Amino acid sequence: MTGRLTWPTALWLATKGGRSDAVRIALTAVGSAAGTVALLGAATVMGIEPGDGPYTMRVLQEEGLHQGVVIALVLLCIPVLAFVGQCFRVGAPARDRRLAAIRLAGGSPADVTRVACGEAGVAAGLGAALGLIVYLAGRIVLGTPITGPYVRITRTTVDGGVTVTQEEGIGQVLRLPTDVLPPVWAIALLVVAVPLGAVVFTRLALRRVTITPFGVSRHRRTRPPRLLPAVMFLAGVAALASFSSVARALDVDTVGLAVPGLIVVTLLLLTSAGLVLGTAALAAGIGGFLAPRVRHPTLLIAARRLAADPFAGSRAFGALLLTVLIGAGAQGLRVNILASTDPSTTFYADTLNLVDLVIVVAVVVASLGLLVIAAEGIVARRRSLAALTAAGTPHGVLRRAVLAEALLPLLPTSVLAAAAGVFAARGLFGTTYVQREFSTTGQLLGERITAIPVPWTELVVLVAGTLLITSLATSVSLLFLRGSTSPSELRAAA
Repeated sequence: MTGRLTWPTALWLATKGGRSDAVRIALTAVGSAAGTVALLGAATVMGIEPGDGPYTMRVLQEEGLHQGVVIALVLLCIPVLAFVGQCFRVGAPARDRRLAAIRLAGGSPADVTRVACGEAGVAAGLGAALGLIVYLAGRIVLGTPITGPYVRITRTTVDGGVTVTQEEGIGQVLRLPTDVLPPVWAIALLVVAVPLGAVVFTRLALRRVTITPFGVSRHRRTRPPRLLPAVMFLAGVAALASFSSVARALDVDTVGLAVPGLIVVTLLLLTSAGLVLGTAALAAGIGGFLAPRVRHPTLLIAARRLAADPFAGSRAFGALLLTVLIGAGAQGLRVNILASTDPSTTFYADTLNLVDLVIVVAVVVASLGLLVIAAEGIVARRRSLAALTAAGTPHGVLRRAVLAEALLPLLPTSVLAAAAGVFAARGLFGTTYVQREFSTTGQLLGERITAIPVPWTELVVLVAGTLLITSLATSVSLLFLRGSTSPSELRAAA
């Protein structure tokens, strides 16, 4: 190879991989498509005008709630981005050998960086195009009006004041805002931003990778996990749980003030960072505790694996645990809102049901990232798995060991995430609701204090559902186990 590798040649080399490379590109494209649809959906909601609609979901009709819908769709992109990041690791050994071969043929480090970035850009570009097609097709499929109840809200300005009128009735309504189309420049910007973001992410990830003609080495930390994230998590949960009590004791009005809001956001970030970063330490602790004590081969293999590489699963647990944390906080907010509103008004309950749907989708997407990590782990340690099989270990034991390796650290961390979320909600919004009755002259007649219940049922469903979805996703990765335990893998490179 002579001269500098051009971008067209780099893109051609990026698409000439094997079967694992095709799987990686396909999974990355699917994740990029989901992120593109979510971003286009957020842009559509932002473009809704007062005269558009009406829609079946009142949350789309209320102009003041559009910002919350947009934030929910953008937050949904977090587990999608985590899934895309995990997809880059599928078939990593074969890709590393291909990049090393380019270096052996005379390519420079900048050349192989172009190939890797080109592959990420092509995969994300295909996904962005697919997401645009799905978005436009959805507008056609869901664009037919249906007959149903509607609420049309009109705001008019009279003498400097805003008058809000509400019209209810039965008529033609739309299920989604298919009558609103974002500007063409906004659509083009979002579709182009997805592959560009993938290229930038890949370039940043390659900073800690050295590609030589003899192989690829990654600069990883070998020191054991630290306990500082656990301290951050506990401190954040304690501060959030006592926030409203401290504010009342200090006689601080937290409504409408920027400083308390900034404190809450900081505490949430501290808690989330401690939870995500502390997963590796917890996995290492579980593995180190079980390994010398258990006698069952399934638990022994899983515990030894956790103790040897606690960072393996924690990369995928981050987005999943954040989803559980946000979901538990949403359940705590739900019981608080429903306790302070009229039970006959279904608007708030319907809106919170949409939040639950977003959480379910986020859990599923985050579990797909764990699927990728589990499949990559099976392929990466195929020599040790083949050695265990050759030594007489049954396939059933290995299958259960893979499941146990994922569930052992996930069970306590998901419970901690759910507890942190509900503690935060109760600490911020209180544990009681005070209903006051006034006379026509404004005199206080009395007050009734209602205790806000703990949403035990919703929390159990959230944690159990997360574990179930994660178990199903990890079980799919077992399809790679049969080929990775073949005795021929003993001759393969590690």
